[in-house]
Amino acid sequence: MIKFGKTGWLLATVAAALPVSGYAQDVATTQSPPQESASLGDIVVTARRREEKLQDVPASITAFSGEALASRGVQQISDLQAITPGFTFSSAGGKSNSSMSLRGIGQIPLGEATPGVVTYVNNVPLPSLGSNLPTYDVGSIQVLKGPQGTLFGRNTLGGAVLVGTQQPTYQFEGYALATYGRFNYRAIEGALNIPIIADHVALRFAGQIRRQDGRIENLSGGPDFDNIHQDAFRISLLLEPFEGFKSTTIYEYFKADERAAGVSLLRRNFSFGNLFAPQLGPVVGGLFGASLDAQTDAYLAGKSYYGAYDAGENGGVAYRSAKSITNDSSYNFGAFTIRNIFGYRETYNRQLINTGATGPLYLPTTLLGAPVDTPFTLFRAANTIDRKYITDEFQFLGEFDGFNFIVGAFYNRDEPNGPSGSRFDAFSTPATPTSSITAHVKNENYALFGQVGLDITDSLKLTAGARYSWDKADACGGFFAVGYVDYATCKTQAALGVVDGVGIVTNKGEAPSWTLGLDYKLSSDLLLYVVSRRGYRGANVNTPLFESQFTTGGTGCTFGTCPDLRPFQKTKEETLTDVEFGTKYNFSAGGARGHLNVAAYYSKYKNALQFLNTQTLGIPNTAPDQPTSGSLGVNVADLTIWGVEFEAVVSPTRNFTFSFNGAYTNQKVDKLTIPAGFNFTAADVNLPSPKFAGTMAVSWTTPIHPADGDVVLNADLFMTDDFAGQVGENLPGYKLANARIDWRNIGNSGVDLGLFVRNLTGEKYYAASVVLLPSFPTSSVVVGEQRTWGISAKVSF
Repeated sequence: MIKFGKTGWLLATVAAALPVSGYAQDVATTQSPPQESASLGDIVVTARRREEKLQDVPASITAFSGEALASRGVQQISDLQAITPGFTFSSAGGKSNSSMSLRGIGQIPLGEATPGVVTYVNNVPLPSLGSNLPTYDVGSIQVLKGPQGTLFGRNTLGGAVLVGTQQPTYQFEGYALATYGRFNYRAIEGALNIPIIADHVALRFAGQIRRQDGRIENLSGGPDFDNIHQDAFRISLLLEPFEGFKSTTIYEYFKADERAAGVSLLRRNFSFGNLFAPQLGPVVGGLFGASLDAQTDAYLAGKSYYGAYDAGENGGVAYRSAKSITNDSSYNFGAFTIRNIFGYRETYNRQLINTGATGPLYLPTTLLGAPVDTPFTLFRAANTIDRKYITDEFQFLGEFDGFNFIVGAFYNRDEPNGPSGSRFDAFSTPATPTSSITAHVKNENYALFGQVGLDITDSLKLTAGARYSWDKADACGGFFAVGYVDYATCKTQAALGVVDGVGIVTNKGEAPSWTLGLDYKLSSDLLLYVVSRRGYRGANVNTPLFESQFTTGGTGCTFGTCPDLRPFQKTKEETLTDVEFGTKYNFSAGGARGHLNVAAYYSKYKNALQFLNTQTLGIPNTAPDQPTSGSLGVNVADLTIWGVEFEAVVSPTRNFTFSFNGAYTNQKVDKLTIPAGFNFTAADVNLPSPKFAGTMAVSWTTPIHPADGDVVLNADLFMTDDFAGQVGENLPGYKLANARIDWRNIGNSGVDLGLFVRNLTGEKYYAASVVLLPSFPTSSVVVGEQRTWGISAKVSF
């Protein structure tokens, strides 16, 4: 293991031009390394599973090369939010709970819940859990907006994020990076490309190590929150043994052994006496409530913005690990290509979070006549999730003059890989028993798909595609005295048929997806298009099996009659149908060039899942079938979503580029089916996308060339309106400014130096909600990153 001293390492990210600047930027496909763009319109993307120029694809896409990502300070997938307006990323409930949203489509924070925006790495879909991967040695990232269900699966209602790592080449080359920054940030990164047999075999090694001290102060005196401790590496093998055949195999490893992000106490919503009075009466309940009110208010008075309290978690836990192997093999013969993409992935996540966000709380009680303070847990969440994923996609492609097609089949299975479950300690004392609830879900999906492109005339083209999918979900969970158990043990207990909360839940579904569009080349520089698409998110289940008195309307719950959760045991498919109109325009005047892309869309979203917290229903901590993660996903809403996206780039000279990207999103609830027993209204529906978000950016290669090197300045400003927090409450909008200066290829040595600042103005903002329930005593959030700076060095060879 490499250790970093306090002197750190010099930072090593080299800035390129803006992600849309064709003069200095190149964008790689997921199949080949970057190639220099000849013009602003020559960015290459793979949105339709084949290489095409961005300006020729009738869809709203934002694409970045690896160099562009480095120049904008992108270190992991979540950083895309600041440079891709309309794309939002949240880690509500913990670092592993990655939730992305586009065009008003997101994901409810239920751990293994199905995402609405899916990340693909080297053409293999990732689970949402733990998908916030580092972006070292990446060739390109493409953000596809709108439903992509025909070619990218059933769950891409909002869009897809395509990540392509740098592929092996037949040149001996590589680089080494080093980084040092604020909060003792240290990182090293590098890659080595080795041609083994010319034109036939090549190998690429890449890796990264990142460290940073805690960035959120532990106000209770323990270790600080939100540190970075990550290790990652990748091995890629390219084989081309004979003409037409190509196979790339990639092994990847990632581990983050970190403390929790740090949950900030936002406010107290009401008196704690409301929790105790129904059971203990107004006198005793009022005594307990007044004491807890005073303690919480003292914590509120003593908090700092970049500080969080520890209630015995010792900084909390945010441990994530993943390992995967993928293979992409293809054989080209004439106009046809046969291709198979296989992926296997294992993920492990363990979290412990002080969700209530206060420091230690105590109840005033007496023991043998002497006053004793009894520890009281407001809300603490823990979970362990161990899973594995297998995907395989077969494609048959053909391309002729005026006609192309792709047909294929897809299979996905994700299943438990070890003991998994969750534990929620809420409103409890040491004498109150609590339960660790085992939860397992096995998902299977089969699909057949096809899409054709037809040139009706030289200028008018038709695109038509369809996909049909079959889904099955099997779940097993419940309380076990020994803690979390594996899937086989759970199923064995469930087969006994005892009413103990341990049981199996099964759900099936099937649905079509489709795409139908026309695009028209009004001139070589102007494309007009219209497309309509249908996407869906598969049926699933809530766990565990609801069968005890505490979840079937019996007695014994804190507030009297227990809720009946059986109607919510299974979820239905969600569907989204849209129509999108767009234009892509390249222009030039004198020495200036640029492009303007605009897309407008209108969507109908049916059976939208919403996050319903069950912690306030009075289900005791000892309930053997307490809902996993203390929550349910329920189909409650129909929505209309429409918006406009635009991307404008102007390069008045070869050395200066200005860009402005923006997204306007309007989300409206058309219909709400209110679940019995829940206080839920249209105002509580979560609308994940901000009304407006935009990014302005400039890049300037100065006329100064010290030691024959280029000095490049990059700066950008991201702005967002209020954005979704939880149950209808929005978090405030904010502005983020970033800047960097780079001195490249000093003395033609391959050495680059740089200096960067993130959050230049020190903007204070909230990054994600944790608990924003009006029925909960306190509300809590995760604050955004502070101002950070760093210096960099890179050596390329």
